[in-house]
Formats: sequence, structure tokens, C-alpha cells
Amino acid sequence: MPFWEKLVRFMFPQGEEAPKEEPGNGLEETGDAPPVIAEAAAATPAESDEAPAPALELEICLQSDLGSVRANNEDRGVYERPSDPEVAAAKGTLVIVADGMGGASAGEVASEMAVRSIPDHYYNSKKGPGLALKEALETASAEIHLAAQEDPELRGMGTTCVALAIRTPELYAAWVGDTRLYLLRDDGFYQLTEDHTVVGEMVRKGIITHEQARNHEERNVLSLSMGGRPEITASYWEKPMVLRGGDRLLVCSDGLHDLVGDFEMQAIIAVTPTHPAVQNLIDAAKRNGGHDNITVALVHVVVPKTEPEAGEPVIEEVRATREVSVNLQ
Repeated sequence: MPFWEKLVRFMFPQGEEAPKEEPGNGLEETGDAPPVIAEAAAATPAESDEAPAPALELEICLQSDLGSVRANNEDRGVYERPSDPEVAAAKGTLVIVADGMGGASAGEVASEMAVRSIPDHYYNSKKGPGLALKEALETASAEIHLAAQEDPELRGMGTTCVALAIRTPELYAAWVGDTRLYLLRDDGFYQLTEDHTVVGEMVRKGIITHEQARNHEERNVLSLSMGGRPEITASYWEKPMVLRGGDRLLVCSDGLHDLVGDFEMQAIIAVTPTHPAVQNLIDAAKRNGGHDNITVALVHVVVPKTEPEAGEPVIEEVRATREVSVNLQ
């Protein structure tokens, strides 16, 4: 079954939840790794006459690390929640991870341009979140390409990128390149983005398997990047995915997913609070060589407590988004 059909079935079930199978919640297995392409199981439930779900909060941690080899950090990450309540309600919170490439310092210039430009274009767009996010990536890409053409020292620069717009309970995503988005839901761990790489194309055509792709010598050769050409078409979701309380969203550069397997990422995220989980993921990549910069954004979707338990202190005010951000240059 093609990637997009599987992803659509996962995100937009038709009337009822699909039956679950063992192992892996009825999803495809890839070698010794958990499923990486989401199919029908663990899908968002159909609408019902039940009481509406409680409001959701976001706990966000974002951290970037040089790794063990590189002298400079070409990754960038940012999250932003507008202070204007109307804009926040209409467009939600942005979470962006970009992995730059290019000679000298050009890679970090490209990724920095991406994380600065995308929020500006997104929040100023009059279009809905999905299309606004896609077009924000495409506009930022054109700006990066133009800057590279105007400055010989920046020629060849580009960046990968995943951008999330979270308007709880809705999640929108757009991406370019091989930075990835994963979802941990219940016992399933799913890759929700499709790599724009030469090897990724080979997998989609059935030439090689997912397991063979993981160790392929050309797995990091991009087929699409921001800034690589005058115009690009970013991948995006036309309709949102509906989040549930307890969901965890992982956005990471290839400095993590190249070196840490899906099972290990899942295990770390599943049993560790948000902030230490991010550090543990980075530490795992560095134990396995840390040959690239490592950037990790982890979003925990939380159902707030409505009443304190016995003996528990009362919290007077709970912010809609609890955030910690660290960026190591």
C-alpha cells in the first residue's frame, strides 16, 4: 500500500476504528524496528455523541547539540506561540526544526533563515493553517535560494525542515528533506513524514526495503531541500491530525534518527519525562558516534487535571503551553 494511502487511513479513519493486530498495532514492521509508516490502527476515533474531549495542553522541550565531531552547529530549532490571543487561537503554536547544509557557515545561515522566516510568513498568512504552513516553507526556501545566489560564499546552501502548527486538538505538518516527525501513541511509534531522499525514492519504488535503506551509503543524499532550487513544493497535510491526551510528538534532525533506532527512541520517550527524555535522546546519539549535529523537539500533549488529588497542592494558574528551549552553538 502506498505511503500516502497508509498515512491518510491513519489520520482520517472512515467511520470506525480499525481492528488492532499483534504485534505492532496492525502496522507494517521494518526489520527489527517498530512500524515507521502509520496505517489504520491507533487512528483517531470517529465522532460520537459523547461529551467533548477536555482541553489539551502542550509541554514542549527543544534542544540542539553540536554532537561529538562537528565544530559548528548547522541545526536550528524554534517554537513560537503568539501573545495575541486571536492569532494564537487561529494559528496555534509553531514547532520548527531545520538542518542546514553548505560550505563554511552557509548551512547555519540557511537553517537560521528558515526558522526566522517561516513563523513570519505563517502568522501573517490569511489562509488556513495547513496551506499557510506549506506556503511559508516554500517562501522561505525561495528567500534562501535568492540569498545564496547573491553571495558567492553562500552558494550551495540549503536546509531540511519540519514545521508543525498545533492548534489543539489539531496538528498540521509541512516538511522538506529528511528531518522527521514521529508520533508515540499508546504502544505504537510512527514516522509521520516521508524523507525527500534518493534512498527514500528507492524504498517507495520497491527497489530496496526500509531495513536496507537504514544502512544504505547514500541514505543522506537529498532529493529536495529548501534553497536548493528557485521554487519547491513542500509536502504537507491538507487536513489536520487530531491529537489525543498522552500523545508525544518527536521532531528531529538526522543527527538523531541516523544513529538511534526506532525502538530505542520509543523506549526513551515512553518512560521518561519530556525534558530529560530530550537529553537522553541526544546522549544516545552521541554514544553511537555523534557524527552530526543533533536537534530534538519533543511535544507532550497533556490533559490538565481538573481537580487536585487528596494532599496535592492547588495550582492557581496553568499556562496553555509549558516550554523549555536550549540551543547550543
